[in-house]
Amino acid sequence: MENRALLEAEVNTQYSKRFRKFGATPKGVFWVSTERQETRFDIILKEIQKISPMQPFLDIADIGCGYGSFAEYLFKKLNRSEFKYEGFDINKDLIEHCHRGFSESNLSFSVGGKPSSNKDFVIMSGTYNLATTKDVSLWEQYLFSCLSECWACTKSAMIFNLQTSETRKIASQNIYYAKTSDIIDFCVTKLGPTRITRRASLENDVTFTIVR
Repeated sequence: MENRALLEAEVNTQYSKRFRKFGATPKGVFWVSTERQETRFDIILKEIQKISPMQPFLDIADIGCGYGSFAEYLFKKLNRSEFKYEGFDINKDLIEHCHRGFSESNLSFSVGGKPSSNKDFVIMSGTYNLATTKDVSLWEQYLFSCLSECWACTKSAMIFNLQTSETRKIASQNIYYAKTSDIIDFCVTKLGPTRITRRASLENDVTFTIVR
């Protein structure tokens, strides 16, 4: 899409500045707290387990993996033999941090915005919340382009979360708020059957699950 390189260059700049300031913490990747972060991860893992209750091994790609917090979460919830994880982020500083911090054989990290091969599950947690434009239509064009690319590499389900409001907008601090019905319309029309999950403790947060 037009302007994609400019949008991603600014995303990289913002995340590198933030990560240098706050390090490998939720605040370092624009999250509010560890508790909110792990609540989102809990929703994602539960969605995966609903779809594959009898599957002994999970093959997961995490797009916008940041400093590897979802990988850390998986190690707390699953045995190493139960999953293979590949983290992708367009920010090389974050990926270099992951390379230094993780050595487990079932993990890998690469610079990129989509899986390098087909995966059972493709997830994104908070990946598209920070917009680098005030033009909401442009940001949604970017979002839909990224989702379509990731869906093409998804074998079982794609799961992502967004901040939502009654009207689509880019609010203070450049946080993107989607209109839930617009996202569902796009996903159902262009991708596949879609359901949403909300959690009372995560105000304005919606998790979207698209299944093959």
